[in-house]
Amino acid sequence: MVPTLSLYSLCTIALWLPGIPPSAELCAPVLGGPLLAAPAKTDPAKTDPDPVSVERVRRYARTITVTVWVDDRWSSGILVHRQGQTYTVITNQHVVAFGKRYQVELADGQRYDADLRSSTDKEQNDLAVLEFQSPDVSYAVARFASSLSLVPGVPVFAAGFPIAKTSQPQFHFTSGQVSLISDRVLQGGYQIGYTNPIQKGMSGGPVLNRWGQVIAINGMHAYPLWGDPYIFVDGSKPHPVDHQIMRQSSWAIPAERFLQFIPTARKVKQEQL
Repeated sequence: MVPTLSLYSLCTIALWLPGIPPSAELCAPVLGGPLLAAPAKTDPAKTDPDPVSVERVRRYARTITVTVWVDDRWSSGILVHRQGQTYTVITNQHVVAFGKRYQVELADGQRYDADLRSSTDKEQNDLAVLEFQSPDVSYAVARFASSLSLVPGVPVFAAGFPIAKTSQPQFHFTSGQVSLISDRVLQGGYQIGYTNPIQKGMSGGPVLNRWGQVIAINGMHAYPLWGDPYIFVDGSKPHPVDHQIMRQSSWAIPAERFLQFIPTARKVKQEQL
């Protein structure tokens, strides 16, 4: 059962610090479609795969997090799929809005011209898909796990390229924990609240679990400067107490939602996530 917002006040679990030696598998290139891994458990049993070190998660996040250039400004995206020489990147719709030229910059510094895929998303989620060609270099793509089964207090990591006072993007990686999983979807597809500080420019970057699997995509930072984004898809608004909790959290779109809007991605049933 998806936890409600009231669970937030009950959860005081400290941030877990993994120290298990990393496995070589995590940073191996992934060819073909994205690997949809076993569910990210809320209370891992002894038979679950060992979590990996925070440093290994950071290094892996760096390989799959891309800089999305829209004209002369940048934000973030996730490298999610490869089909031959064609790569697919997912980011936020608000990142690519009003752009004329799109480019994707990878961890090795290579920059590729990208095409914005036309959207068939009738639910108007804050999602956009870019594609680019890399005939000479192969890149790893993300692996995914469920997020809607998580509970407040579970450790998560977020990555992206915040807009700073420098002329070039700088990779940023943060630790935090799930603050709430809303039992109702906010406009834009947002449903995952977490404590990681998200800055402008990190929109479109990944939220990862302790195993380095992508569970969501960044989209909103805490305490928005304008407007009221906390409106459910049916037009209703949260209770004032819940609204304040929402304002204190960063917000992401769960993997269960954004994977279905990647045209080339392997279709996976809900129970397999």
